[in-house]
Amino acid sequence: MCKTIQKQCFSFVLALVLIFLSVPNAWPAFTIEDEKKLGREIYDKLDRNAFLLKDPKLNAYVTGIGNRLLAHSTQAPFAFTFSVFNSSGINAFATPGGYIYINSGLITAVENEAQLAGVMAHEIAHANCRHVASIIEKSQKLNIAMLAAIIAGAFIGGGGDASAAIAAFSMAGASSMSLKYQREHEEEADRLGIATLVDSGYYPAAMVEFLRIIKQYEFFSKSIPSYLRTHPGTDDRIFYLDSLLQTQYRRTKGLSNIVGNFVRMQALLGQNTAELHKRRQQLLAAVEKDPQNVDLLYALGLTEDQLGRPQTALDYLARALARRPQDADVLKSIGLIYLKTGDAGQARAYLLQAAKSAPEDEEILLALGRAHYAAGDFHNALACFLKLRDKTSDDANVMYHIAMSYGKLNQAGESHYYFGLYFQKEKKSDSALFHFQKAQAYFPEGSPRASAIADAIRQLNAGKTKKTDRTPPSEAKYF
Repeated sequence: MCKTIQKQCFSFVLALVLIFLSVPNAWPAFTIEDEKKLGREIYDKLDRNAFLLKDPKLNAYVTGIGNRLLAHSTQAPFAFTFSVFNSSGINAFATPGGYIYINSGLITAVENEAQLAGVMAHEIAHANCRHVASIIEKSQKLNIAMLAAIIAGAFIGGGGDASAAIAAFSMAGASSMSLKYQREHEEEADRLGIATLVDSGYYPAAMVEFLRIIKQYEFFSKSIPSYLRTHPGTDDRIFYLDSLLQTQYRRTKGLSNIVGNFVRMQALLGQNTAELHKRRQQLLAAVEKDPQNVDLLYALGLTEDQLGRPQTALDYLARALARRPQDADVLKSIGLIYLKTGDAGQARAYLLQAAKSAPEDEEILLALGRAHYAAGDFHNALACFLKLRDKTSDDANVMYHIAMSYGKLNQAGESHYYFGLYFQKEKKSDSALFHFQKAQAYFPEGSPRASAIADAIRQLNAGKTKKTDRTPPSEAKYF
């Protein structure tokens, strides 16, 4: 597993280096269009190399907070994109063009939504002020070799924490280079960030609380949290923000949660065993104080499940369900635990209720299809997977489930066809060609399915020809 991640990181590093090799060593002006292009390049590389979490609820939550903050800030002339970066490191960073990344580790470290919003407001301010663009414009020369070494070292060496590498890439962490945020950049981002936070309805002290949490991690851990490396001057920032709290925001109140479901969002994020045990103790203490809180019971149930205690998890989830019987998240989680423990009948019962409460939820539809399949009800399983195909046609796993269901229903032609689609999406052309060619025998020539199969075979063969005849790639183009 570690070797696979290192290979992915190494290929990503090379891709980023290629992007920067084509960037001139000195910028007369780094325009808005330049920012958009560079930011998109970075985002696409992160996305293709699976560094971004794809949980729809978590992404909707983070985007909801981001959009609320943007509505109360002076926005730069580009669209913002908010993403969750898959790393346990406690960090957040902004890249050119309005791309804001929040580490999953940071989301689990903060105590409430306002603290998370404070971090995001700070990063939005960096983007709105175009701090990276100004740094690039003022730089006489970009030391590409040093930047590449920083990125590669952060990815592959010292534990391979990808978040530190990306933060270095975003210019904030390149402390040994001229490309780094200056003290005035951090102060401006804090000043504008706290104003945005307050105008958005959150309590202002959340920003200082987060910085103090980070300092606690530094005190109790031998390793420096990545946020401290990429956002230096934490003590000065706390002092500066405290001065604002005692003067400009002395009488300002606000909320700790606005978008809502913060505890549930934390529960969606995977953690290592030590972190899960610590999280469990925190949730037990919280539930003891507030035993009727459905979100806390739900989060505790998911934590127990991740610790390998399905029965205890079911007990907490049952308590949550008793207080909120139509809660789709709780119903889904109970169904998934029963599915995992081999009780397909119980899994179906709860997932059918979940589907009634949230008919558009794709995760519930997938789980229900799997439960039908495990129970031997292949017709209903196929119906679920086909609905999901119409919603998410790019998901290779959906094609796999459809292929398996058709196989159980003795529809070999459709099964081969969907296995072909599955392997095609997985970029396994030989296996895809095998199944498409097998599928051809089951459909009359000229039928829509036969035509689709013929098109797929032509595409795969054309791709193989291009691969064979491919000339050496030209230098990567940035603009």
